[in-house]
Amino acid sequence: MSEETRYSSNIDMEEMIKLGSQKLAGLVGLKLLAVIEVRRQEESGWSMKVEFIEREGIPNTMDMVGLYEADFDQSGQLLNYTRLDMRKRGDSYN
Repeated sequence: MSEETRYSSNIDMEEMIKLGSQKLAGLVGLKLLAVIEVRRQEESGWSMKVEFIEREGIPNTMDMVGLYEADFDQSGQLLNYTRLDMRKRGDSYN
């Protein structure tokens, strides 16, 4: 499927996870750790929460992990994003 075709129609959750996480990773320039949540918003598109490695540590339990939320329209175009929190790998969010 071409990029033009992909943006001209609604996409399913599997496509949204792949496309959304790639777009956000490319934009923030960080390594994707995990997709935490994906929700389809009624008529407005998609919302995702993803974790990225903000800073790698040695050992990896010292990595700093950022939790981001992003909104996309129904065709997968990124509308906005924000970092919600940051933690050391292995710690919980506040």
